[in-house]
Formats: sequence, C-alpha cells, structure tokens
Amino acid sequence: MNKTVRFDKCSSQAMKGIAILMMLMHHMYLSRDRFEGFQVSFAPFAEQTILYLSSTSKICVAIYALISGYGLYLSYKKSHDTPCRWTAKRLIKTMSGFWIIWIIAAIIFQVMFGYVQRVYFTDGNWIKSLAEMGLDFLGLAKLFGTATMNGTWWYMSVAVIFVICVPLIMKNEECMVLILAMLAIIPRMLSLQVMGKTEIYAFLPTFLMGMCVAKYGLYDRWFQIWNHGMKKVVKFLLELVVLYALYKAYGNLPGSIYSEIRWGIFPVIVIAFCSEFITVIPGIRQVFTFIGKHSMNIFLVHTFLRQYFWKEFIYSFGNFAVNVTVLFLISLLISIVLEWLKKITGYNRTVQMVCEKI
Repeated sequence: MNKTVRFDKCSSQAMKGIAILMMLMHHMYLSRDRFEGFQVSFAPFAEQTILYLSSTSKICVAIYALISGYGLYLSYKKSHDTPCRWTAKRLIKTMSGFWIIWIIAAIIFQVMFGYVQRVYFTDGNWIKSLAEMGLDFLGLAKLFGTATMNGTWWYMSVAVIFVICVPLIMKNEECMVLILAMLAIIPRMLSLQVMGKTEIYAFLPTFLMGMCVAKYGLYDRWFQIWNHGMKKVVKFLLELVVLYALYKAYGNLPGSIYSEIRWGIFPVIVIAFCSEFITVIPGIRQVFTFIGKHSMNIFLVHTFLRQYFWKEFIYSFGNFAVNVTVLFLISLLISIVLEWLKKITGYNRTVQMVCEKI
C-alpha cells in the first residue's frame, strides 16, 4: 500500500484491458434492441441497472483516446525522427494490426457469406467499389463516409487523425493547454455539442488532454499525494465517492451541461483510480495487462461475432454475464491465434523492417 505508483506502459496496457471489457458490455447491452428476441437474465441485478452500466461504459472510447494521447506524446518526445518519418512509422505500426484482420476477414466472410460483394459491390460501379474497399483498408471509411465491412471500425479513422495531429500539436507544445481550452470553449460558444458523439473529431479534446497529462506528469504527481497510511485510505474513499457521483450524473444530466465532464474529467479519474488502487494488485495487474495486449484485436473482431454473423449464438446463453464472457473468450482466442499467425508468417518482422527502412 505504501509503494508509490507510476503510470507506466504496463499501467496503460492494464487500462486498455479494463476499457475493452467496458466496450463489450457497452456493445452488448447498450439498449434493449441489442438483445431483442433473446431471453436474457440480468440476475442478480435489475435489468435497468445493467443497461445503465452498459450505457455509461461508453467512456471506454474516451479512455482509449486519453491513453493514445498520453502514449503518442511520450513516443514523439523520445523520437529522434523528423515529423514526417515519425508519422509514417507510427501510422504503419498503428494500422498493421488492422490490415491483417481486414484481409483475413475479407477472405473468410466473402467465401462463407459473399460479404465483400454485399458491402462494396452493390451498384455496378467497379471503380467506386474498389475505391471504397481501398479507403476501408486504410481505415478511412468513416472519414470519407464510404462503405465498411464493420461499423465498429469507425475508430480507425480517429486513430489515423490522432497520429497525424501529434506533430502539428507538438509544434505548439507550449500552447497545448490553450489549444485544449479552445477545443472545449469554441463549440460551446457556437452551441455545438461535439464531444462524445460517434464522429471522428469528437474525442480530439480527450486525446489532447492525454497529451497534457503526459507533458506535465499529472498522474505520477497525483499518485504521490496522500500515498501512505490512512491518508491513502481517505484518498481511496474520496475518489470512490467522486466516481459514483460522476456515474450517477452520466445519464441524469443533459449532454449540453455534462459533456466535457463526461468525456474528459470522468475518464481521467477512472484511469487514476484504477491505476492506483486496482491494477496494482498482483494477479489482477497481470490479467488486465494480458487482456490489454489483445485489446485492439478484440475490438476489431468482436462485432463480427456479436452482430453480423453469430448473434444468435452469442446471446443464447441466457445470463447477461455469460453472454459477455463467451464473446470475450472467443474474441480473445481469435486474437491469440492472430498473434501466432503474425509471428510464424513473419508479418511482424516485415512491419518492423518497413519501419526501420523509413
């Protein structure tokens, strides 16, 4: 209990593990229409409790955005590459995991269901169809509003924008807090509710907040406050109360009032609390870190299981927790197999070689 915690790479991986589990809950039980036609028991909880928890779990997107900002800031600061080289390398590293899943999914689901043809080749315009395939492969379908094999992949456009924005923001690093304030204030002045919607720019303020947290070492500083004895117990209880208040306010205050707190302050405190009091526990830390390493693959494949092709199976186990567990375990198993394939085929070595050549 008295050991000072640091927000390091393992902490961020563990938070990704927590966030991906929140995402599965969010996608499975966001609303009743997600499981309409299936008999689902929410025992020992009330159905409305789980629906509310699942709705609140959308902050997983903000958690990912904040961690991305944190990690990319440190990556850029440590790099000796030019901005163009850093951007090219980072885009390849970010997208390489997506590309192999895109190719495998396209082959398997076209053979099994004729899926690629149904997604892209519907109007007889082959040039347009091939262009849309290319944009989807590059993760840019959401950015250009074109067809995609998987609606959940909208976040890949966000990931690309995040990477491209880093060198631009770092040119004005000393004004980072001012840029963040402008991103929050200007939409307010124009009566726009931007943050939190499923749009490619919606989580840019959260991403920039992650960069600010990294720049000023805010997590490590916070972890050093009240980090011994009874003071740490009081700190634990206070954070728990604040988190509960934010959780209750999530669905009870309109977004026009609560938006920046919901997508900015809430995830910051969730990450701080989990990193100081949850993921430091031996065993739990290793489990969440392991899940976090597979979080991107789970994110990329789970919608095929949950919604597109095997929905009847995923929702067939009766209990809400069992359904989520089955989805998680199958997605994790697929991820483990994918990582094995990338290793034995030399895919990882090829990606690394390309980055080194750059």
